[in-house]
Amino acid sequence: MTRTQCAALAVMFLTCVPTLGADLTVRIDARDVIRRHLQTRETLAVKPGPLVLVYPKWIPAEHAPAGPLDSIIGLEIKANGQRLEWKRDPYEMYAISITVPAGATQLDITLDTGMPADGGGFSSSPGSSARLAIIRWNEFVLLPKGRDAATIPAVGSVAIPAGWTATCSLETHAGEGGALEFEPVSLAQLIDSPVQMGEFVRHVDLPGSAPHADIHHMISIAADTAVATEVPADFAQGYGNLVAEAGVVFASRHYRHYTWLLSLSDHIEAFGEEHHESSDDRVPETVLKEADTRKSVAGLLGHEYVHSWNGKFRRPQGLLSPDYLEPMDGSLLWIYEGMTQFWGDVLPTRAGLIKPEDYRELIAVSAGHFDISTGPHWRPLADTAVQAQVLYDSPRAWSSARRSVDFYDASVFLWLDVDAQLRAHSDGKATLDDFTHRFYSGSDGKPEVKPYVENDLYTTLASIAPADWRGIIRKHLDVPDTKALLEGLKHTGWQLSYSAEKNSEVEISQKIRKSTRLEWSIGFNLDEKGVLTDVIEGRAAALGGAGPGMTLVAVNGKKFTPEILEAAIVAAQSTHKPVELLVENDDYYRTLSVAYFDGPRFPHLTRIEGTPDTLSDVLRSHARP
Repeated sequence: MTRTQCAALAVMFLTCVPTLGADLTVRIDARDVIRRHLQTRETLAVKPGPLVLVYPKWIPAEHAPAGPLDSIIGLEIKANGQRLEWKRDPYEMYAISITVPAGATQLDITLDTGMPADGGGFSSSPGSSARLAIIRWNEFVLLPKGRDAATIPAVGSVAIPAGWTATCSLETHAGEGGALEFEPVSLAQLIDSPVQMGEFVRHVDLPGSAPHADIHHMISIAADTAVATEVPADFAQGYGNLVAEAGVVFASRHYRHYTWLLSLSDHIEAFGEEHHESSDDRVPETVLKEADTRKSVAGLLGHEYVHSWNGKFRRPQGLLSPDYLEPMDGSLLWIYEGMTQFWGDVLPTRAGLIKPEDYRELIAVSAGHFDISTGPHWRPLADTAVQAQVLYDSPRAWSSARRSVDFYDASVFLWLDVDAQLRAHSDGKATLDDFTHRFYSGSDGKPEVKPYVENDLYTTLASIAPADWRGIIRKHLDVPDTKALLEGLKHTGWQLSYSAEKNSEVEISQKIRKSTRLEWSIGFNLDEKGVLTDVIEGRAAALGGAGPGMTLVAVNGKKFTPEILEAAIVAAQSTHKPVELLVENDDYYRTLSVAYFDGPRFPHLTRIEGTPDTLSDVLRSHARP
């Protein structure tokens, strides 16, 4: 068997025994994953005496103490056949203390896991359905406190349900009892290599390209139904173009092979998470069926792919947590996530997966959101990165006033500005492509981590085009307003504008998320049940008494639907009569009179005539004629 496809037999999963040369073995019995129950048998080489074991807390790519500690539903630790007592640290919930008895050289740990059925985010969110599952090794292991996981030799294996297929970036062979055993690696690399499994799986091989056209790239599609895995005829070539465009920008490939683990289900949480040689990408089941919704997939897969260079290979020093217990510092997430957000949409556009006009609509939505939100006027962008560990789980209510993880989308304008400034300070000879090529260069074909600090960024930029790069960048980060963001956009030759014409990306987002976005007009957004998820302070709805959490029941005396609300907004423009909204608020009903008369309003980008159009140059293909 190879890493591309492995099928498991429904046979007895044998008690684990140490693997020669490994300090740690992790053997997961996932045959009962349909019930969301898994059992892990771990062996760990130890020495006699006191020992503190930790359950991974700070998970790479999650930027938060998000290890799903409450998924543990059973724990037994033995040495020499003797059950050991363990005690939790009252100040650090992820650490337990034991005493290894004299003569013992190995711990035998049995861990029972109950995977979440609802709620949470990232590791704490649902990761399995009746037809597929994603195994993330950090959820099934204990390691010694203070020990760098990169120095722990490890071997993992998984027993999966009969008839299912498993895919992983690690090489695989048949192990004990028919389980799938993965190649020996460090514990850090094991944790960085999730396993996708499912009943309906399709592997799409992509064409190679320079540098190293021989490196294999593949998209593994697992879904709740076979029909959901079907892709159009040009799917492989489109993503092959993405691989080619990334090769031109980064001029290196810091991996042996790369696999997107694309899981399609309405029963698992939708998100993406980066790994060095793969990515864990989760989307609704039918998202590949239509061309407009496939664009959102292109952005996700592009983003996580870019992370192989920006985040996995080059990583901020503060985001290293060798034993997964040391806290992370998210201060540079505007690089880690912000630049990834930039390239994650630009590269699919260069590849033809996203049209340039759709990209402009996409960033118009972001610019428009920040333009009307009150949060950017009291909280600087830099603070959203520092507080990322809290903001990832913050509620949607008041997000425009609080700010969310804005270091993703707001940083796109920072990097567009840096690109324009590089051109200006080099007489048009240098772009952000040149910085990216230089900053992410290194050896090919082998996963590694090369940490950096903020000053390394400025030094590299100055080596390309001398300028006050710290000043240019920090004005985006430290000043609580949107001036730098909107000016950065203008430096590309485009500016934010509004019109009654619907934004195409808003329509796609509403279709996928089953939501309604009217933040730029009447001043609120709703979910599919009519609940106001956020209300923009200072705009008509808020001034009329609307608040997050209220449920919209009727509009001008008629039962609410998005279409009826939109029609009422249009009508008010000519009648100049307030829109009457009947809302339910904690079992009480109230009619709000909302004085909004400016009609539909959506954000777009328009050209600034007589200025260089650097945005179009950013978006043009660099790998294809």
